[in-house]
Amino acid sequence: MSQRRRDFWLVVAITFVAFVLRLWQLGHFPPGWRDDELINSLVISQKVLDGNLAVYYPDASGHEALYHALNAIMLGLFGANWVGIRLLSAFLATLAVPLTYLLGRKLFGRWVGLTAAAGLAFSFWGLMYGRFGLRHVTMPVLVTAAFYFFWRGYQKGDWGLEIGDKAPKIADLQLPITNYLIAAFFISLGFYTYFAGRGLPLILLAFMGFVWLVQRPSFYKNWRGWAAMLAVTAVLAIPLIITLQAQPEAEGRVGELAVPLVEARQGNFAPLRDYVVTTLSMFHATGDGEWLYNIPNRPLFGAVGAIFFWGGVLLAVIDVGTALWLWLRRRSEPAAVNRALPAAFLLLWWLAGIAPAFISVPPASLGHTILAQPATYILAALPIGRLAKRRLEIRDWRFAAQFPISNLQSLLAIMMAVLLVVSIAVRDLPDYFQRWPERGMVRFLYRADIQDVADYVNTHPELTDFGISGLLAGPWDRMALQIGLHNDVVVRPRWFNGERVLLLSPPLSFVGFPETAAPYQSLLNPVTPQVTPGYYVLAQTEAQMLADRTEERICFSNGLCWLTAVFDPATNRLELGWQVGETLELPEMPLISNPPPPGVYAGPRLQVFAQLLDAEGSFLVGDDGLWVDPVTLQPGDTFLQQHWLTLPEGVVAETAVFGLYDPMTGERIRTIDGRDHLRLDIR
Repeated sequence: MSQRRRDFWLVVAITFVAFVLRLWQLGHFPPGWRDDELINSLVISQKVLDGNLAVYYPDASGHEALYHALNAIMLGLFGANWVGIRLLSAFLATLAVPLTYLLGRKLFGRWVGLTAAAGLAFSFWGLMYGRFGLRHVTMPVLVTAAFYFFWRGYQKGDWGLEIGDKAPKIADLQLPITNYLIAAFFISLGFYTYFAGRGLPLILLAFMGFVWLVQRPSFYKNWRGWAAMLAVTAVLAIPLIITLQAQPEAEGRVGELAVPLVEARQGNFAPLRDYVVTTLSMFHATGDGEWLYNIPNRPLFGAVGAIFFWGGVLLAVIDVGTALWLWLRRRSEPAAVNRALPAAFLLLWWLAGIAPAFISVPPASLGHTILAQPATYILAALPIGRLAKRRLEIRDWRFAAQFPISNLQSLLAIMMAVLLVVSIAVRDLPDYFQRWPERGMVRFLYRADIQDVADYVNTHPELTDFGISGLLAGPWDRMALQIGLHNDVVVRPRWFNGERVLLLSPPLSFVGFPETAAPYQSLLNPVTPQVTPGYYVLAQTEAQMLADRTEERICFSNGLCWLTAVFDPATNRLELGWQVGETLELPEMPLISNPPPPGVYAGPRLQVFAQLLDAEGSFLVGDDGLWVDPVTLQPGDTFLQQHWLTLPEGVVAETAVFGLYDPMTGERIRTIDGRDHLRLDIR
């Protein structure tokens, strides 16, 4: 079997393993659903399915459209589940593996390509962004594709064809301009994917400058192709440029994150210095500090990987430094210059890729540095490629029959490649699939306990109506549970905040977070045998004092009815009892990203106001809120709700007033008999 054929099957095997690792238990790792992932798919990608086509969406501080257009296809085919939301990322992350091989081989040879691809396949970084639905994962694919075709065009360099008497091959007909135009296409796609994609032309411009310095004839051979590539890229970027000029406030996140730059402009360079040091240390000492995407401060490489990586950086720096020294001395050594060109290209790519983490919060972010992901693993493989290219031949190798190698360097290269890849795999796979998802903060941020509730309900089809407590910080808890539930049984969970609300009907509730209010804890008894999915406990409400008081209720025009009001002067807390008289009439409440697009209201549309008044009827204190999710309420549901009304010292309240209103408009909702509030004497 030829070497090229062996390499092909090796890459196929590595890619297959990479895909299996990104696909295995994709619905359970990460262990639940994060806000960003749900917003990306259920809000922004959904816009594409709804026919709201754009090149840039202002939602969530601004999102380029390409990933969402692709994700919309998956959502349309499979729905809002782990397949529709995450499978696209698994495909894209897998595709980055063979592309890394192609580019690594093009730059430094087969050993570097194979080792870098294998390292990326097993890496924590590759798994992290290949297993949930964020647009970052598209960048490694686009950058490797763009740079691969750029380098093909650069290697051809000559605009003529020297075919001779033989019929031309397909490869011979591919002029540099063809590769450069394909590169322009992928570069422009990066613009429409993620903010970091805008740095690709800067990397290429810097490389062109380096070529002009050390190999000017090559520059003159390629400048026309480069100019055409940059011109096409600029033309393809025009729709995005026009869109951003029309809505400059949409890119709010850029300003939100650029804290070191803001400080530097004010003369304080300490944050910028600290961020640079922290980011450079992410490869061996202090990694990404966010629980969302890493075991906090876990470096990208272990000791073995860090040695290979920084060894690769050192080799690249030496090659570039040698070429620059020769240029300064006006000496010509083509071999040294040719070795320096791919090294310079790789260093520029890596530095530009990690640069966003120098100037944005947080430092060492695996997301902000995603552009550098393939470059990082190519750098780590660089020492292996250099070792494999040594010329020392071992003619009388006694184990030649057992080992199909021709020299000691090849054997050492194999051993070093295996060492690097194994060091990555044995560290990163357990970290991703075991240690990271088991951390309490990770489970909290990804709503793993809500997924545990969904798993329990899926195995108990008799449990169709129940409550579940949460912070009600947006609709994302509700959506996470909805995605986790099977569709073969109609399940109607009611969401409420246990700090303020006791859900009386339905009587069964999953409680535990946030902690149930002290006055209500004695009214909730865990079911027997005990059910504890995650941090939740399934409990039965014992309080039935409102069950038969429907004759005393006063209903509002939207279908919500007031039952009781009790004021405790010792704590200044007003407890209101409510019942859903009929299906609630609610204003339209679409899913809105967090943060919302500029000028879009994203708050609640129904609240209870509660106020204390003095003897003259003047306002003293108020506490507004509805600590149940009205979207989930069903006719007949009953709940108690506390309002905390702390009076100023020395002030006496005479009356409590309460009612319903729409916070967006400020309009009060009237009772059926026309009142806009109800009154309770508390003296």
